[in-house]
Amino acid sequence: MKATINKIKIPALFHVFLMAIIMSCNTAIFAQAEELWFGTYTDDLGKVQQGRFNIIKEGRALLKIELAPYGKSPMEFTVIKNDTTQRFVEISWPDKPTRVATLIQYTDGYYAGNFEDGTSILPIVIKQFNFQDAQLQGNWFKPSQTEVKIIENVLKLIDSDEHWNKNDNRVCKQSASYSLFCALYESSIEVDQEYRHLRPAVKFVRDAIQKKYPKKYDHVLVDFNNAQEVTLEELHEILNIAKANLIKAIAKP
Repeated sequence: MKATINKIKIPALFHVFLMAIIMSCNTAIFAQAEELWFGTYTDDLGKVQQGRFNIIKEGRALLKIELAPYGKSPMEFTVIKNDTTQRFVEISWPDKPTRVATLIQYTDGYYAGNFEDGTSILPIVIKQFNFQDAQLQGNWFKPSQTEVKIIENVLKLIDSDEHWNKNDNRVCKQSASYSLFCALYESSIEVDQEYRHLRPAVKFVRDAIQKKYPKKYDHVLVDFNNAQEVTLEELHEILNIAKANLIKAIAKP
């Protein structure tokens, strides 16, 4: 009888122990999940830039803060201290340990402070995406000839297979070839001095891809560009559709 009871208890206890390990692992994985946040930061010239950040949180503590601007290589801040009681995190600028900022957590998902190094004060705001970020990224821009010029410039930049980069990693450097994203990025800066991810030129290109290839590409601009089956002719077709749709939108009262 005792042997029978032991045979029943051991598997039951093992099952409980195994479930505890699985739940613990899942919790750890969930806690370490990277989140995409936005906001603003100030560069060395004192210009306020759109902020795009990769964040890893554990409770109120920020374990990782990586600045990942559109079109540029990411850079990770050094996290010096998290104080979850006083609700602040102290960080230093990459490769500049004396440039330190104390970011105050004002509400959940909203941190703000200033980088200071004795010579300059550079404000930074890190937060979850909201309407202000959408506004900064051009979500309320209306279709205009500026947007048309951006797409026309993309067609000039990617005028041949030789000038088309089919291996986009969303880091844009001056070169002889451009991916679709980097051509939009460079054209936006050339025509309008700044890249805005939600402006009509970018949105209409994205919409043209999604309409022709519904739900096929997760990261629409990058995955479409890198797809082996997509030809230069198809790329130009998408750009011309986006341009035509922009012109129609401008003509609407």
